[in-house]
Amino acid sequence: MNYISFRIIFICIFLPPIMYIFSVQVLEGYLQNSREKEVKKVIIQDYEALYDGRYSIKEEIHNNIDRFLRNDTLQALGVITKIVVTSKNGELLYPYYWEEGDIYFNKQREFGGDNSESFNYIKIAEKNFQILNDGLIVSVDVKVKHNSWLTNSILILYLFSSILLLYWHYKKRVREWVAIRENEKKRIDLLSGKLDESEKTLEELSRKEKDYITKVEKFKHDKDNLESEVVQLMDEVEIQKKKSLEIDEILDEMERLEEDSKKNMALKQEKEREIIQLREEISQLKMIEVRGTKKRKKDIDSVEKRFTVIYKNLIFNKKALEGYIHLTQDFQLKAEEIIHRLNQDDSLVNIKRKFFSKKGKLNIFEVNFSYSGRIYFKKRDDKKIEIITIGTKNTQEQDITFIEGMS
Repeated sequence: MNYISFRIIFICIFLPPIMYIFSVQVLEGYLQNSREKEVKKVIIQDYEALYDGRYSIKEEIHNNIDRFLRNDTLQALGVITKIVVTSKNGELLYPYYWEEGDIYFNKQREFGGDNSESFNYIKIAEKNFQILNDGLIVSVDVKVKHNSWLTNSILILYLFSSILLLYWHYKKRVREWVAIRENEKKRIDLLSGKLDESEKTLEELSRKEKDYITKVEKFKHDKDNLESEVVQLMDEVEIQKKKSLEIDEILDEMERLEEDSKKNMALKQEKEREIIQLREEISQLKMIEVRGTKKRKKDIDSVEKRFTVIYKNLIFNKKALEGYIHLTQDFQLKAEEIIHRLNQDDSLVNIKRKFFSKKGKLNIFEVNFSYSGRIYFKKRDDKKIEIITIGTKNTQEQDITFIEGMS
């Protein structure tokens, strides 16, 4: 069994060095930003002494940076910090001595051949003020040495993580393999049980087959005996047929009647089944009709309650509520827009025509919505509006018949 995939091995081998290189670069970037902020905080400590000219700004920067580097605990872990400080006009303030192209620090804090600079306080103060006023440029370069405590710790961390990942994957694959073996064992046991049952069934069938063969042989022997007896009987029947032709005709008639009786019985059973099926369908249709009627009544009651609460100036006929619930959702929205306008002011709607009943007793107004929608209403004596019917072009004849019946 292949416990570990090649992909996991590849990841565990190449991921630690890649993550090590990436982590070192990220760490260097982070340390460079943080150290630059720290250096900017400590580079100048005593502004009063600089403005008094007691010492030059180079000495202040040199002392503060040296103190910062001496107290740096990360140097022992392999972090190398290089600091360069210049003024705006490019004057090198730290480090400020060169020897054969290499930068080194003057621990005695001597400033070159011009010894009068330490005593000319005014000149030093002016120079310090000018440099501080122009601003300082601080450049910090941080490098993490390889094969140091810090880098080795990072590498060991990733190596241990890779080993743990490899071990975890190995244990997972082992558990999967054990589970597969257990499932296979259970399946083998199940198939073995089925095989034993099949063998027992086969033995039982073989035994029954032998019994059946024995019975068939016996039946064949009985058949031969019966055939001989039938031959004798047929001979006797032939003799009897010749003697009594009327008996044969009676028998034929009886057979025909028996066949007709069987056909009638089958037809009767088929009709009974059809009747039962029709009764069941009628019962189902009645139940569906009852449920539909209850749901429709419930919907009508719900719409009536809502309209009664919202539209105080309108009265809705049951026919109108029934027509409303049979509309599609889009038609219901359009119809309710017209209803809302009627509730506010009936002059806001465009009346298509004024409908007179045949007897001339009712003045009904027709309003269209959504091209094929129809609303019929009338104005009552109490200044309220009664919505008589709501429908579409398809139900217009039924709605008009209902209106004529009202008169």
